[in-house]
Amino acid sequence: MSYACDIPDSFLAKWQDTTNVMADIFDVPAGLIMRVLPEQIEVLVSSHGADNPYEADEKAPLHTGLYCETVMATRALLHVPHALEDPHWQNNPDVALNMISYLGVPLLWSDEQVFGTICVLDSKKRIYQSKYIELLWEIKRNIENDFRLIRQQEQLVRSNVDLRRAMALQKTEAMKVAQANGELNVALARLTALQDELLRSEKMAALGSLVAGISHELNTPIGSSLLAASTLQNRAEEFSAALEHGLTRSRLHEFIDTVREGSAILMRTLGQANELVGSFKQVAADESSAYRRTFRLDEAVSEVVVNLAPALHNTGHRIDCAIPADIEFDSYPGPLCQVLSNLLGNALLHAFDGRERGTVRIAAALAGNGQVRLSVHDDGVGIPQNNLKRVFDPFFTTRLGHGGSGLGLHIAYRLVSATLHGSIEASSAPGDGACFTLLLPLVAPDALYKLPRPGAPA
Repeated sequence: MSYACDIPDSFLAKWQDTTNVMADIFDVPAGLIMRVLPEQIEVLVSSHGADNPYEADEKAPLHTGLYCETVMATRALLHVPHALEDPHWQNNPDVALNMISYLGVPLLWSDEQVFGTICVLDSKKRIYQSKYIELLWEIKRNIENDFRLIRQQEQLVRSNVDLRRAMALQKTEAMKVAQANGELNVALARLTALQDELLRSEKMAALGSLVAGISHELNTPIGSSLLAASTLQNRAEEFSAALEHGLTRSRLHEFIDTVREGSAILMRTLGQANELVGSFKQVAADESSAYRRTFRLDEAVSEVVVNLAPALHNTGHRIDCAIPADIEFDSYPGPLCQVLSNLLGNALLHAFDGRERGTVRIAAALAGNGQVRLSVHDDGVGIPQNNLKRVFDPFFTTRLGHGGSGLGLHIAYRLVSATLHGSIEASSAPGDGACFTLLLPLVAPDALYKLPRPGAPA
């Protein structure tokens, strides 16, 4: 029933964090991820709690009336408020462990095969509100996104092994193909390492979003690269076979053209993947390496607007600037320009959805105490109130898979707080678009302070 494979340690560690947080949120002694085996069901991950009677790697026989068996059989949510009050459940094996309430949903591989379940159990009667049920479904979706990543990584490993074996047979012109695919292997290894690192550090605030974002955004360039690599491999095998019978000049030129075309595809798609990886690396950038100097604010803003001119071309949108010429900073122009680029890019991506024309206004004024108030205000659709408190969270985006990685505003927050030693706030009113307000010191302090968490008290 279940897809047989080893789960990488990085995913198990992430799921362990997930079940721990889940058990805390649901306020239950046991949060579990179960995996079905031939004739058995296994506790794959168990939350760490003193009152949890289940331990990881425990196994139990199937067909004994466990809650999870019903979930897997029906492929539907099961909610048992109190087993001892329900004749159907009062004799199930979990009651012997005093687990009398249950809430669980099935976990399915991408091919719709049953992997197991994710569930919470309690020793007292529980009737869960809809928000808890919705949360459990969301956790299920994130884990199933991880399943897709696991399969993709297995496919990458198998493809790379086959690719290296094929390229070892080539000579002369085929050496170019070997070099191009060697670069592909290095790039894929780096992407895989980045995925593992980000997965280990991910917390509940960004539950599953990073995995889904990387998977979706990298799927197209990596898929195109693998298709090109597979084509090159097939052509290499055909070329090798043709050597046994002699080659014509036209056949040789045909092979060279194929190599050139495949290499061009690899370079183009790997370039796309490299740009996406670069945006993720910015989160961990060392802000202390920023170059400090004296500069005029109006000139810095003008430079940013000029760089964004190609993105505005033929959009119907425009950027207005109201920056006094006498505002001069002793600070870090690079990070400030990056913050403005991220804010303007965010406005162009989100603010004018469904609108042909829109305006973003950048304004600045002295705020006293050696500070400047800098605002970026658009006249677009605005930000829903329930999203305002989350806009600076890492990997939070309302356009996942449509050009939004969820990192732009988080990077802006980090740069403003840690490098520029200022503050940034987001506001939005119905019909008035969105406004991001920065309060920045004219002279940056000499020492960097520790970056606070978004939303935490200063």
